[in-house]
Amino acid sequence: MELTQEQKDQHLKWDADAVMEQLIMQESRHMQMSALVEHQLMYPDITIREFFAMASQELEDQEEEEED
Repeated sequence: MELTQEQKDQHLKWDADAVMEQLIMQESRHMQMSALVEHQLMYPDITIREFFAMASQELEDQEEEEED
């Protein structure tokens, strides 16, 4: 059974969406690692756990500011 052009186009769109999602996730991971390294350079004595607690608090603060 051969696919119609519309079906081929839909499959191509799904594939493109999947690739874009992967690229966005990779970029996000890269940005997270970059932020971690930047914080570790600024605060060499900070632990990973403290970093994530601090980052979580910053995100909560940003969300509260956006709601206001």
